[in-house]
Amino acid sequence: MKDKQKIKSELSKSYFGKWSRDYDYKRSKNKKSRYILERKTAIIKKFLKDTPNKDILDVACGTGRFFYLYGSRKIYGIDISKDQLAEARKKDQKAVLKICDAEKICYPDNKFDVVITSQFIEHIPQYKQVIKEMVRVCKPGGILIIDFPNKHSLTCIPTKIRLFFGKLRWLNLFSKKEIEKISKDFNLEIVDWDYTVIITPHIFPDFLTPLIKRIDRLLYIFFRRFGYLHYVKFVKK
Repeated sequence: MKDKQKIKSELSKSYFGKWSRDYDYKRSKNKKSRYILERKTAIIKKFLKDTPNKDILDVACGTGRFFYLYGSRKIYGIDISKDQLAEARKKDQKAVLKICDAEKICYPDNKFDVVITSQFIEHIPQYKQVIKEMVRVCKPGGILIIDFPNKHSLTCIPTKIRLFFGKLRWLNLFSKKEIEKISKDFNLEIVDWDYTVIITPHIFPDFLTPLIKRIDRLLYIFFRRFGYLHYVKFVKK
C-alpha cells in the first residue's frame, strides 16, 4: 500500500489541464454513464428537498457538475484544482469558489446550512478528517450529504480485485454499520439513506443499457442494500 501522503499528492495532480476540461464529458458520454449520473442526481434532488434554501458548500466540487441542482441557494465550492474550479466557474458566475484542501476547510465554524460532497470520500486516505471539517463548518441542525461506496455491493467485486492487485491507488469501502458509527462519532443523525445502481451497466455493451436499467430498477426494489453507493443525508445535532 502506498504512503497516504503520496496518494493524496498523486490524486491532487490528477485533475488538471485536459482531464478537467473533459471531466464532465467522460461521465456522460454514453448511455451507461448517463444512467449512473441520472441515479445520483435523482438522489441529490430528493435529499435537497425541504432543506434550507440558503448557503450550500460543495466540498471537492470539481467542475461544479451538480451546481444546477442547488436551486437558488448561495453556492460555495472548494477544490484543490484550479483547473476544475475554472470549469465550475463556467457553470455559475456567482458561486464563491476557492482553492482549498478539504482536510482544512477555509471557512469558520457553523457557517453553512448544507454541506455536500460526491465521489470524494472514497478516494482519500484521511476521509475522517474531511468529514470532521464538513461537520465543523455546518450549522447545528444543518444538512450534510455524503456518498460512500458500498462494501457489500456486487459491483464492488471487480473493484476489490483491482485493489488487491494494486490497479487502484486507493478506494475506501463502507458497510452500513461503519457509516452508522461515523454518524455516532461525529454527532450526526441519519435522516435519509439511498443507493445508486445495483448492477453497473459499464460491464455490458452500450446497446443493452435500456434492458439493464429495467433489470436494475427491479433489483432495487428487493436488493437496495447491495447498491453500489450509499448516499446518506445527515443532520448535525
